[in-house]
Amino acid sequence: MSCLRNSLSLLLLFVCCFCAYAQEPDTLANERLDNSLIIERLEMPMIRADQGISGVVNVDKISAIPSFMGNSDPIRFVRLLPSVQLSTELEGGLYMQGGESSMTMVSQQGVPVYGITHLLGLFSVFNTPHYKGIQYSTTSGQETRLAGHIDIQIQDTLARKLTGDVSLGLLSAQGTLSFPTGKKSALTVSARRTFINLVYGNLLKFEGKPLNYGFTDANITWLWKPTNRDRVWIDLFGCLDDGSVSMGLVEKIGAQWYNGLGAIHWNHYFPDVTLKQHLHFSTYGSKAEARAFGAVGIMPSFIRDFGYNSTVSWKDWKFGAKISYYRIQPQNPTVEGHFSGGSNTGDVPIQNALETVVSAEYKRNLGYWMQLQAGVGAHWYLSPEKQSFFGVTPQIGLAANLQEKGKIELRYEIKRQNLFQLGITNLGMPVEFWLAAGEMQAPQWSHNFTLSYNVEFGPDRAYALSSELYYRKLNNQLEYVGNILDIYTGNYSLAGSIAKGKGRAYGVNFMLQKQTGKFTGWISYAYSRSLRTFDNDQRQGEYPSSHERLHELDIVATYDFGRCDIGGSYIVATGAPYTPPKSIYRLGDRLLCEYGEYNSARLPYYSRLDVSFNWYFRKDPKGKTGLNVSIYNLLWKKNQLGLGMHVNRDLSSYSFRTSAMILTFLPALAFFHTF
Repeated sequence: MSCLRNSLSLLLLFVCCFCAYAQEPDTLANERLDNSLIIERLEMPMIRADQGISGVVNVDKISAIPSFMGNSDPIRFVRLLPSVQLSTELEGGLYMQGGESSMTMVSQQGVPVYGITHLLGLFSVFNTPHYKGIQYSTTSGQETRLAGHIDIQIQDTLARKLTGDVSLGLLSAQGTLSFPTGKKSALTVSARRTFINLVYGNLLKFEGKPLNYGFTDANITWLWKPTNRDRVWIDLFGCLDDGSVSMGLVEKIGAQWYNGLGAIHWNHYFPDVTLKQHLHFSTYGSKAEARAFGAVGIMPSFIRDFGYNSTVSWKDWKFGAKISYYRIQPQNPTVEGHFSGGSNTGDVPIQNALETVVSAEYKRNLGYWMQLQAGVGAHWYLSPEKQSFFGVTPQIGLAANLQEKGKIELRYEIKRQNLFQLGITNLGMPVEFWLAAGEMQAPQWSHNFTLSYNVEFGPDRAYALSSELYYRKLNNQLEYVGNILDIYTGNYSLAGSIAKGKGRAYGVNFMLQKQTGKFTGWISYAYSRSLRTFDNDQRQGEYPSSHERLHELDIVATYDFGRCDIGGSYIVATGAPYTPPKSIYRLGDRLLCEYGEYNSARLPYYSRLDVSFNWYFRKDPKGKTGLNVSIYNLLWKKNQLGLGMHVNRDLSSYSFRTSAMILTFLPALAFFHTF
């Protein structure tokens, strides 16, 4: 790992020292295209919602929105949208409209990313300056996910000279450089390294115990435009994390985990047809080591995705085809120590699975103000047990364009998904793992209904209102019901740690946005129910999912003074559900705990105010230089993560108490420079 870190550092140093050379301009058509794209991006509002709570995020304008300790982060930004639930203070996933985190497709230019955050969800794996924008939608189209789609889009304009974006703060250092590599090609390189413990080592604590952590990530994207009608990208990304923390019954969790992808994209633009295709490899893996009660448990897991994706757009038609081969190691713990009486392993085999999808979509105007959108996908999935599953994913939408009065759309679709994500926690720890559908559960699928309304109003359409009413019926659901004690007592069984069931989700989202002028921002509100029913003795009847938030209010505002800008975000939400404990006792070498009704209680309400201030020494079309001051949790609110069982090492006493990650009033200072 240290070798890779050194390699990344040398790579960044080499790029910094690389001398830019003159480049002849492309054709006039290319020049105009690139310039128009840049102008459009600068003039575009921060969020442009075009269909319910779906649209485009302009990453060039999100730096004024506070994020964790001064780091502008696209995923933490997306969490401020009303369709995304904030589950706990520290959350590693994106829960869109009542779905599980794994039901949300997160991709980099269409390539799936299986680990979207670093430890505890404090940072995403995406280095913002490397990317062009964010396309977000509450539906994943013909992707094999039940919920929405977040696509982080790479740059599509050629660098004409050496340009860069670098920042150095108390928390991390990051840099992005773009430079031409020929008359029709350019390279963009980004790298980032955190040193969180150097400054904040005494402040970042979990249940009073220090959090030790660091990560390195890097991106390389090469863009080639051999003709006016062709775009070719070679895109590489990788990151390494290592950390340790104590929590609950576990004396210490130490882990190393990685994330990466590689892809070749080729777009060809015929006069009436657009062809987009890519080959990709994407992977995520971890090896966590946990110590508890004198025993040591090692929990390795990984997922590897090899795939091809192609779309053809012709007039009102869009055709698609994709194939993915998965190689997955679900959580497979090995334990040595006290409880196990030696050593044992979970004996969970590696899974190999294959999925293919072919699809067709069609749009047609029905008169002056009505539009029909219809499509269907044909899915074939081969499970690790060589069992075949076939299914279709029809979708139909009817939109009414009311001109100045807005746009209203009714949509229905059936969605299918062949992957599950399970784990002991949902806090972004590397103990969540992926599982292929098959012997333990058939592929999951859902009925999705959506009614949306969008309208722009006011002088120069300065204001926008977006709203969405939804209902989802979820089938073939899985939930992890095991706990850490099963691993340490030698009683771990993957099949025995899983409950099967179904679910439903419904709710409504509203967002009122001020999208032009010096003062911009939005107010959003979400009401959401996410309910599950499982065949488990402890989980009788229908109950709230662990990530359900009944109410959430987000207020985001920025003001541009010219020489400086200021931004703030305020979140207040209903507390997450938890299962209240009743009693605990020891039987031999086992600890047995009796709980009340599952997820029948809720944590106190969640709230957090973050602020950010950018002061520019220089700000002109060629770049900007300045300082960023940000404060995380300005109101010093100690938000609770949950209620857990805490046992002494000798098992002589125990207690139930709340768990909290103390992140109160953390200021950060960073210097930034773009050129």
